[in-house]
Amino acid sequence: QGVPQDDKQAEKWCKKSAEQGVAQTQYNVGSAYANGQGVLQNYEQAVYWWKKAAEQGHADAKFNLGVAYYNGQGVTQDDKQAVYWYKKSAKQGDAQAQYNLGIAYANGRGGLPQNYKQAVYWYKKSAEQEVEQAQSNLGIAYANGQGVPQNNKQAVYRYKKSDEQGHVDAQYNFGL
Repeated sequence: QGVPQDDKQAEKWCKKSAEQGVAQTQYNVGSAYANGQGVLQNYEQAVYWWKKAAEQGHADAKFNLGVAYYNGQGVTQDDKQAVYWYKKSAKQGDAQAQYNLGIAYANGRGGLPQNYKQAVYWYKKSAEQEVEQAQSNLGIAYANGQGVPQNNKQAVYRYKKSDEQGHVDAQYNFGL
């Protein structure tokens, strides 16, 4: 308020706060590095700051670490580490981490056995928070009887919920 927007100055002051151990600020600095906002884009620095925030329990930082490991951004690509961080974030209620953990169970990735019941468990947690992809994947699970008893009525319900949120795959599935 009262000063022009200056990403570089904001980053300078955020970094000072982050260096003092403020988890939210550490997360913000990591995100600034990941997005190249006020600094040169640098995924290694993003991971460094996200790890600091994650060590203090920051759920979004844990999720971002999972994504970094999954994509190999700033770290060596490692599905096991991605799942490790997704689990930590998902248990704190992060909806996108819950969805990604569901995907990992459905596909048997990151050292996890393929387990449709666990996939459905995490999809449901994510869907409760209105993640449209989770709604769609629940529809598929109900349509195919994967991890739940086959139930076309429930499949249509989930496709419709996802469709209402604009998810294209659900629109396709709902049209079948």
